[in-house]
Formats: sequence, structure tokens, C-alpha cells
Amino acid sequence: MKDNSVYQMLAQGLPCDQAKRLFHGRGGLFDGWQQVNIEIYPPVLWVIIYQQIDEQPLLALLEQLKASAATLAIEHIYIQRRFQAANPVQVFMGDESMLETDFKVSEAGLNYWVNLGKNQNSGLFLDMSAGRAWVREHSEGKSVLNLFSYTCSLGLAAAAGSARTVMNVDMAKAAIKRGQRNLALNDLGGRSVSFIAQDIFKMVKKINQRGPFDLLIADPPSFQSRAFDVRRDYQKLLEKFKPALAADATLVLCLNSPALGVDFMHGLVAKVLPEAAFVERLANPSVLADADENASLKVLIYKVGVKK
Repeated sequence: MKDNSVYQMLAQGLPCDQAKRLFHGRGGLFDGWQQVNIEIYPPVLWVIIYQQIDEQPLLALLEQLKASAATLAIEHIYIQRRFQAANPVQVFMGDESMLETDFKVSEAGLNYWVNLGKNQNSGLFLDMSAGRAWVREHSEGKSVLNLFSYTCSLGLAAAAGSARTVMNVDMAKAAIKRGQRNLALNDLGGRSVSFIAQDIFKMVKKINQRGPFDLLIADPPSFQSRAFDVRRDYQKLLEKFKPALAADATLVLCLNSPALGVDFMHGLVAKVLPEAAFVERLANPSVLADADENASLKVLIYKVGVKK
């Protein structure tokens, strides 16, 4: 696809007062751009380069955006090169004032603290926007278990959707602390929301005792050294927390491994929860279109207790 088409795609998404993915080169639909993603965290345009490429087309595009920055409501453009040691960030436009500092962004009426810098994660996975919307819509009156909660954005969506209770679990204490701040930021502290900063497999008994849960959310990393390997541990996850499920529980199971398709998850669920039926795969936002949809983010919904 011509570079001008990439510019048009970006310009059509701006100005924007919401945090969102603007360009998903990793979907493989843009020749020469497969190693580039571009996101907006107003007022910052955040550019990620995953592998070394010829950067001239990208830099030319960013110069175009820079020339229209006032119209597009962009104050800073940062480029993170993840193929280099320590993920260095270049200030292409603006200054360093929005780097390595917490600032507030919004998505669908909810607010989140994010931090852009040398870390690979901002604190909010923008590709999960459809998942957050679904959880918010389907949580009313439910007891929700949010495993691998990271900064608890899905738990926050459940709380905003009037869930009866929400339990967020993640082994990263800093992420859980950010989740608590996100809850307070949205004035949802009065709801029955709990946080556990611990390896989920060390908390199985305690978590199961807090059940039954009407809605289980699992959004694990594809691979995290020693902690979780999606091929090895996803089945274990379902087996360990099966006793925590209500008789008619709903499962939101996320799979973000390009190497594994929906059949992988269908097979695990059929083996561990034969009484569960597949309901739907959530449609990813159009910006996340992929040359191989089976390789893109998979957010799969299952319902327990419907098979006879």
C-alpha cells in the first residue's frame, strides 16, 4: 500500500480525544510497514518500530503529520525502537515532558493512567478495546474473576458495568497498584472490587473459595518466563479454576499468540469443560485487520451449562 494511504488512514483518525490504535502494520496488510504500529494517547502520537526497517517512508510520513500537528491535536511524537537495547525512545516532535510520567487518557467514557517510556507496555492495551466494551455490557449483577488482570482495565470495565463483585489478580504489584489508581480515578471505589498481587497458581484455593464466579476473564501473556506459557499452562488454568465457576458461568478467554488459532482454545475448553459451548469470537476493531485473522487477537466467549 502506498505511503500516502497510510497517512490518510492516520489523518482520518485524528484529531481524537480517546486513546486508540491508529495504525496496525503488524497485521501484514501494508507492504513495508509490517514492523510499525502507531497509537494515540492524546496529546501524544506513539510510534513503535519492532524490527529494523528502512525508516525513511515512516519518517517522511511523520514529517507530514508534524506539519499538520495543530489541526490534528498532536503535541508530541515519540518513536520507540524495540529492536534496540533498552527500547530507546526518540522525541521526534515536542519535548520529553510526557515521557516517563503518568498522565490520564480516556476510552469509552472511562479514564486510565498510562506511562510512555522505555517500558514496552503503556498500562493500557489498546487492542483490547472491544473486550472491555463487551465486559462492561455483560457484567451487571455478576461476580467477576479477572485473571492476569495487569492494570485491571477489564476489571474496571466490569465495575463500570455494575458488576456485583470484581476480583482482579496479577502477579505484578505495580500493575495491581495502577489498577487501584484507575478505579479511584473513575470514582468506582465504592463498588465491591478486590485486588490480589500474587501468582494466580499460588492463590487457587483462596480464589476458588471466593466463588462461585458468574464471569471469568483470562487474558494471559503468550509467554512469560517461568510464570506462564500459553501452550503449557492455559489448560492448567482452566482445570484449576473450574471449581470456581457458577453453574451457568460465562468465560472470556483471550489468546494473543499469532501461532495459535481458535481451534487451540476450542480444544482446551472441550477437554476441560465439555459442558461449555462456544458463543462467539469478538470482532476486533477494524484498524486491527490482519492478513491472517486466525493470527490476530482472539477474544472468545464460552457459556457453561448449556450442553446436555
